[in-house]
Amino acid sequence: MHLDYLWKTLTQLGNNRSRFKPLGLPLLLAIVTLTTVSCTTSPQSPPSPQSPQSPPSPPSPPSTQSPQSPVVNPTSPPIQDDRGSDTPDEMPPVASSVLPQTNAQGDYTGKSNHINWRVVDPDPNGLNCRMGDQPIDQVWNPSAGALNIGSWPVTGTLPPDSTFQAALSPGGFVLTFDSNNQPWMFVESSNGPEQTSNCFIRANTQYIEPVTINR
Repeated sequence: MHLDYLWKTLTQLGNNRSRFKPLGLPLLLAIVTLTTVSCTTSPQSPPSPQSPQSPPSPPSPPSTQSPQSPVVNPTSPPIQDDRGSDTPDEMPPVASSVLPQTNAQGDYTGKSNHINWRVVDPDPNGLNCRMGDQPIDQVWNPSAGALNIGSWPVTGTLPPDSTFQAALSPGGFVLTFDSNNQPWMFVESSNGPEQTSNCFIRANTQYIEPVTINR
């Protein structure tokens, strides 16, 4: 089709040479060039349809693995009574005229050398006094380790309203703490009918209270 148009144009130029003579060869070359470019230019191919995008991957389900449990290092309850000392602690003990204090659970705590006490336990059978197989000097030795005094056998009782004197440990104090960090007192002597002694009673306000003098 483009060649036919070119031939027709050249024929008209030949028939009208006098009219187009001023244009001459430049016009002819321009027509030939435009026609050649038009013949060799291929039609633009339509854009290829885009391939559909893949749907996004669903989120991974949350892990069902349980978190790692923290590692807890067990610690032994502190021993607060200097039971292994040959001499009293460098800190001066509380004067006997100052009554010992308790914590929120009613347990007597701290370093006290107050030795005079009275039984306030209302149990008519009396307050249990416990002792193990070891003598007291071995009980107060640090090599004895933690003490499970609450499981020791009952060797005597102190009746209600009776008084007793607590023994001082080698450190110069009256409290001995067991494996549960509960305080106990070692009874040196008592004025009850049985005169129970040489055993431990619980140092708690439910059972005993400090007094300034013996009755």
